[in-house]
Amino acid sequence: MTTSPLGRIASRRARLAALTVPGRLVREAEDGRLECTACAHRCRLPDGAVGLCGVRERRGTELRVPFGYVAAWRVMPVERNTIYHLRPGRPALTFGMLGCDLRCPWCSNANLSQALRDDSVDVPDVEPIAPEELVRRALDAGCAAVVSAFNEPMITAEWAYAVFAEARRQGLATALVSDGNTTSEALAFLRPVTDVFRVDLKATAPAQHAVSGGVPGAPAAALRAARTLGYWVEAVTLVVPGVNDEPAGLDRLARELAAVDVDLPWHLNAFVPRYRFRDRPPQDAGALVSAAGSAYAHGLRHVYVGNVADRVRGLSHTRCPRCHAVVVERSNYATRAVRLRGDRCPRCDTVIAGRWT
Repeated sequence: MTTSPLGRIASRRARLAALTVPGRLVREAEDGRLECTACAHRCRLPDGAVGLCGVRERRGTELRVPFGYVAAWRVMPVERNTIYHLRPGRPALTFGMLGCDLRCPWCSNANLSQALRDDSVDVPDVEPIAPEELVRRALDAGCAAVVSAFNEPMITAEWAYAVFAEARRQGLATALVSDGNTTSEALAFLRPVTDVFRVDLKATAPAQHAVSGGVPGAPAAALRAARTLGYWVEAVTLVVPGVNDEPAGLDRLARELAAVDVDLPWHLNAFVPRYRFRDRPPQDAGALVSAAGSAYAHGLRHVYVGNVADRVRGLSHTRCPRCHAVVVERSNYATRAVRLRGDRCPRCDTVIAGRWT
């Protein structure tokens, strides 16, 4: 007997039902529904309803949220998470769960993020695990950081909090890799145990949010809120042909970031065909180099170009903004040399912004 697409999604959700706890990012709305505050959709849920993310579900008077499992984890250089100013050259344990508040058609982890929305993706078996065991794996592998990524970490914030609290107790740095479609409440909740908020800025104009299903203005607001809360923040824009590749839009975004903080790193990553956009051409590196030049002209001090292998290696390095010496040398997301003296340039003693040690 063939199971329908909706039946397959329901079956996946049912298998995860036991791996939940009462959520903390929730409030009771005036009409008696529960409002989830993990993402900018702020879903208001009657009993039995599931949020747009597919993983935060109201059961009676509780909002049940994911906890106690990983759908993927791996040890890799922290730079693979497009985080350049945190412990360069050191390994990080990166983990993820299932579900997402967005539906990006170019997602590189659709088998995780779209698992509760798209029945056609191959979903891995999840592994029940305690925070202590996950952090022990990081320590055994010599990691300097633990990173919540692969799917959207803010919709599983309660799990990230538990893992990060244990990681902090063991002396590890912690980082979120987020789509930015989140709230000030979620950021404030995670800040006591989190060092880094790496945020995607997918749109250069409000209408572009319709492609991914995000709330216009939410990522920019999240970036500013994270800065106010004291996170180290790095921004990433995946430049997708025909979606957000207009030079004027990228130039406008560069100006906005420079107005926030000229030391804020901005990563311009090239789109690579995948998921529902497999038939689109990859993003040309030349357009990213031009956008990076414009960003530098607007005052940003740390602009990087990625996803183009080594074709633009010079825009992978971290340079001193004063004397332009290369203080961290990279090649294709791998650190080759760290020349910093603490957090300072070894040539001119200028402080280089980041969380280096």
